[in-house]
Amino acid sequence: MAKPIAIEIPHKLTEAEAKARLVNGLADARAKYGKHLAGFTETWNGNHMEFGGKVMGQHISGRIDVLPQSVRVEVDLPMLLAMFAKKFIPQVESEGRRLLR
Repeated sequence: MAKPIAIEIPHKLTEAEAKARLVNGLADARAKYGKHLAGFTETWNGNHMEFGGKVMGQHISGRIDVLPQSVRVEVDLPMLLAMFAKKFIPQVESEGRRLLR
């Protein structure tokens, strides 16, 4: 059973600039960590993105919404990876803040 986690990252950018920075940041992450992201897909529909793939052999899925003053990241983690969520959340928040400043 998947355990959802949600992270809200504030920004002071336009929605278009926030989305552009996320798109570029995700491309960089794929280039850097691609061997660990098996079959990773992302589909944008406006300011909403659905993603999924395997990390450490476990399937994850989630959503990113670019909002006027924040970006909301929701990830559905399998129980095995949910045990590491406390380490995962601060890294996502830190990287998100870096991308959106």
